[in-house]
Amino acid sequence: MANRRAHLGMIIHTLIVAGSFPVVAAITPGIDSTVLTFWRFLSATLVFSFMLLFLKEARRRPKLRDLGRYAVVGGSYGFFFILMFEALKSTTPINTSTIYTTVPLMTALLGGLLGEPVRRLQLGVLGLSMAAAVWVIFRGDWERMATLELSRGDMLFFLGTLNLAVHVLALKKLQRNESKVRFTFYSLLTATLALLVATLVKTGFPAFPNASVWLGLAYLAVLSTAVTFWIIQFAAVRLGPNRVVAYTFLTPSVVAGMEWAMGSTDIGWAVLPGIALTLIAVCFLQMSAVSGENPSR
Repeated sequence: MANRRAHLGMIIHTLIVAGSFPVVAAITPGIDSTVLTFWRFLSATLVFSFMLLFLKEARRRPKLRDLGRYAVVGGSYGFFFILMFEALKSTTPINTSTIYTTVPLMTALLGGLLGEPVRRLQLGVLGLSMAAAVWVIFRGDWERMATLELSRGDMLFFLGTLNLAVHVLALKKLQRNESKVRFTFYSLLTATLALLVATLVKTGFPAFPNASVWLGLAYLAVLSTAVTFWIIQFAAVRLGPNRVVAYTFLTPSVVAGMEWAMGSTDIGWAVLPGIALTLIAVCFLQMSAVSGENPSR
């Protein structure tokens, strides 16, 4: 029963994450990406400050030497969102959601450079995600693949996913004797203060977003940050990291379905093989976890 609830939680998690791509695409036009990231991080920081109030560590203040840890974690996450917001001004939610599935591969490769063990099965499965991303981005057009005809938005989001991979590794390496809520709160707070300074230098006092942008920011702060945070904590213990990561590869299929349902884009047959590759990656990861094989080690 616990496993069923964990799988249900991860399905909800996938829907929330997939929904964030069209939400971001809807609120980015005409707004500076740094300013938008500041408001997004400020909203998330307020949500986590409320969560921290219920913990015994709430009154324990961070030490000055902790600032570097929080800056790396929060900074890499902040750059990811700046690049995501900027990318979605010139590319599509389907493209970005497919590129997003390369985060586990980038994380594994960076981890390997830092001495973490990486198995061949893991690289093979994660390589499928890269193949899927390439297929969707180029719409199955071999000529575009040969000439590496990437849009500016696609290139920006590739850089964004690299920052997210750094963020994932930093979370694993830099957390000390503190809860994930406290660690996340101070990382978000550090990034928010840095973004405030950057915004003041760049545009002056950050203008307040309109109502529709606030709705999008609320979605990102409450659902895409806080709710998914708790789902991951619940599911990872019951399913293991491999089966949790497997749900990442469902994101492009869900985004494609959302875009088609909203009539936002014509999916096109050329994209379907790439989406199919992501589903194959999900099956491989789930089966390897069930059989007791751990591709993340």
